[in-house]
Amino acid sequence: MPQRNDRAELAMAVMELIDQGHRRIARRIDLTRIRILGLVATSGPLRPRDIAGELGLTASATSRHLAALEREGQVTAEADPGDSRTFLVRQTDRGRAEIDATVEAGATVFADVIADWTDEDVATARTLVTRLNQAWSRREQPTPKTGPRWQRSRDKTEGAERA
Repeated sequence: MPQRNDRAELAMAVMELIDQGHRRIARRIDLTRIRILGLVATSGPLRPRDIAGELGLTASATSRHLAALEREGQVTAEADPGDSRTFLVRQTDRGRAEIDATVEAGATVFADVIADWTDEDVATARTLVTRLNQAWSRREQPTPKTGPRWQRSRDKTEGAERA
């Protein structure tokens, strides 16, 4: 039976893996833009506020990233037939190509990192990482509030007063 210390060491190892991956990837790509492209690819077309809510971004950050993605031709903005005050974001062929290239590059680097692993080690790691991802998905977390910091602080204070 695993000891409490084993779980803490596993948590530290996972955090180190995430940190190393993030540091190395973030030098080459904008992870937030890739997350937006991925979300729009799987759930689009979406309103900017829906993108912000799903990814836990502020309206300002979402707007800035969408403007850059639109300049790069990776998304388009089209009229929202249900709400004339906003628009819908749709991924373009160029955006799909960017996601494909990013996934392929990541897979290539990862394959190089584990090149000396046996097929059995790879299968075991895949099974355990899949199980870990599923456990995280089942864990209910409150959706991060988006919007201005002063508004989020006020909402938190009001919630505490009601409790």
